[in-house]
Amino acid sequence: MILRHRLRNAFHPRPGAPGRGNGPTARATDIILVMMAGLLVIAAIFKILQG
Repeated sequence: MILRHRLRNAFHPRPGAPGRGNGPTARATDIILVMMAGLLVIAAIFKILQG
C-alpha cells in the first residue's frame, strides 16, 4: 500500500490532480503507444516482404 501511494504521488504533475484520474489515462496512453509501435513493426515487415 505504501509503495502504491508513493508511486501515485510520484506521477502527479500537479498537487491538486486526482489520483484516480491519472491511473487509467496513463494505462490508456501506454496501450496506444504499444499499438502504434506494433503497427510500425507490421508496416516495416510488410514493406520488407514486398521488396
